[in-house]
Amino acid sequence: MKTEFYNPALTNSQNCSKKHFVRLSALWILTFILFGVPMIVDSTDVHGQEDISGSQKKLVEDYRLGAGDLVQVVVWKNEEISGEFRVRPDGKFSMPLIGDILAENSTVDGVSMQVEQKLKLFIESPYVSTIVVEAASNRIYILGEVVEPGTYAIDGSLTVLQALAIAGGFTEFAGREKMSIIRSVGETQINIPLAYSRILRNPGQKNNPVLKRGDTLVVP
Repeated sequence: MKTEFYNPALTNSQNCSKKHFVRLSALWILTFILFGVPMIVDSTDVHGQEDISGSQKKLVEDYRLGAGDLVQVVVWKNEEISGEFRVRPDGKFSMPLIGDILAENSTVDGVSMQVEQKLKLFIESPYVSTIVVEAASNRIYILGEVVEPGTYAIDGSLTVLQALAIAGGFTEFAGREKMSIIRSVGETQINIPLAYSRILRNPGQKNNPVLKRGDTLVVP
């Protein structure tokens, strides 16, 4: 495999512009994946600062990768190393030259830092950008006596009551007082009992918890 070694001949200002452009592109694409709408950038801002809401920007930057996610890793001026990689069930993906990268529960910035550290053994001053192409792991499952059971993407936070709403509500025979959340904690699974009447009386965090990635809401 032929590897083009990067020799940083750009000026400091050019380097800053390059890094800002790549980072802005990554934020734009991940915002589109998570929210379904592109990030809006103010073209009149001479400093090139992103004009997105603080909450959306934080969600994009803090998104934690998981098994099944598809990421694109771009190594500046090294197309043979760059590419799209699927996170395996063990939470890792493999890249040419440097091998396995641990992606599970890491942000895209964290992945970029790992890749840069490994590439320093082969490339002088590597610059790496990572974006999420497909957020396949950001899902919950709703089963049982709801109108539309199935797999649903999580955009931000989602409570049990909100999950029931997007699943179309209960069927006629739903056991509303015997619902549960099945959640994986490490290598074990826990069962969290729920009652619809309690949620309506006091829809706080205890009775109406926020669902986490991979949770299964069961309505018997």
